[in-house]
Amino acid sequence: MRASTGIKNLDEIVNGGYLERSFNLVYGAGGTGKTLFTMNFLLSGAERGEDVLYVSLEESWDDITHKIPEGMRQRLSKVKSKFHYLDFGSLRPILGKEVLQAEVLIEAITSSIMVHRVKLVGIDGIAPLSMFYEDSRRVRSAIFDLSQNLKSYGVTTVFTSEEVNGLSRYGVEEYVADSVIRLVYDGRVRRLLILKMRGANFIGGAHGFEILNNRLEVYPRRMALKAHREITAEGLDIPKLDVMMGEIYGGDVVLITGPPGTGKSIFGLHFIKGACDRNDRAVFISFESDVPKMKRKMKEMGGNMERCSFFYVDPVGIDLYKLLWKVKGVTENTKRVVIQGVNTIARNPEYHEFIHELLQYLKRSGITTMITYTIPQIISNNTLGDDSVAYLADDIINLRFAEINGELKKILVIIKSHAPTHDRGLIEYRIGRRGIVIVGRIEEMEGVMSGTPTRQVEIKKRVEKFFK
Repeated sequence: MRASTGIKNLDEIVNGGYLERSFNLVYGAGGTGKTLFTMNFLLSGAERGEDVLYVSLEESWDDITHKIPEGMRQRLSKVKSKFHYLDFGSLRPILGKEVLQAEVLIEAITSSIMVHRVKLVGIDGIAPLSMFYEDSRRVRSAIFDLSQNLKSYGVTTVFTSEEVNGLSRYGVEEYVADSVIRLVYDGRVRRLLILKMRGANFIGGAHGFEILNNRLEVYPRRMALKAHREITAEGLDIPKLDVMMGEIYGGDVVLITGPPGTGKSIFGLHFIKGACDRNDRAVFISFESDVPKMKRKMKEMGGNMERCSFFYVDPVGIDLYKLLWKVKGVTENTKRVVIQGVNTIARNPEYHEFIHELLQYLKRSGITTMITYTIPQIISNNTLGDDSVAYLADDIINLRFAEINGELKKILVIIKSHAPTHDRGLIEYRIGRRGIVIVGRIEEMEGVMSGTPTRQVEIKKRVEKFFK
């Protein structure tokens, strides 16, 4: 049997929660959320009808309840009859450090467990033990005695400790605990690391972690993969280009790369417009463009706005694991997704893992996805940009500029397609009020890929002149 951690997604990645009758460590630096983690664990238990016990060794109960978010205070007020506490933080200044002896703590806690028939215990802040036990061996012995006594009473316990140089305060708590969770906060994003979990196959590494007004949220770094949907043939819904490209399939990833001004976002709007016009749901997620601008352009193109959703994501200070699960939520029952401007977050150290996990999820869900990636070079661009997307892409279209007859023209090249007979030529296109217009293949030109094309006739004349 397992006891819930009180956090839905965390339960899922540790195989259902804590082992019952276990002793579990949560540690981290100041401000990482240890107290709130413990409080949430107990509140969730009390809301399920279990009697719970909160033990404070540092702060007073009044200070704790004053500092927790308003939403948690409201939750606490509804379960007061099930939520019990021992306030050693207030007793210590009166009774002295002797109150921190293991024997005294064990007697007080186990007595409260028996009186209230407690099932869950939270011990917040074991740092004050050092006031009575001066060396780590005696601290470890005291924690071990406490854990064994609590287990003998059949309770599941979460206890917290401070972090010192990446380890728990005394460096011994990990050995006593049945599970170890570390909380990290760098002032921008929060992370939860599962370092140990007895009796469970868990997903290791750093997971997203957020403190909300009334609860905690965990955003796992891995997503459960769905079974493939039925594969159906589709297109990009751009006249002429679909013929040139050949079929794409439901669940494909289409990568559109090119410099600014080549119309990548317009390709994306065509893509979701086609789905929405067929009364399918489609989502446009942008790291670059504001939502009103995209909606206005979609209306100009005559799109069915009722089935299209637009979301802007600010790339500055973004939590990619949180975004991963947000995208999962907004793409439920969706046919197509456009993600515009992933290059804006490419420097985030978690980017490669994020994009891999996201695209794998969308592919397995049968959601056809278009990714746009901006390349800084205007002319003579010989890169596809993002290798994190390119290796997962089923179809790749490269957009570029070329100078032809003194005019900067837009050219696209189909780099990769499912269809073995896709057009391998250089295709000129324009952007009109209603979107993309395919002009046709560029014939009798050489060097278009370099950005400075030359007519084949001129080349032939030069060769002939050379050999004369």
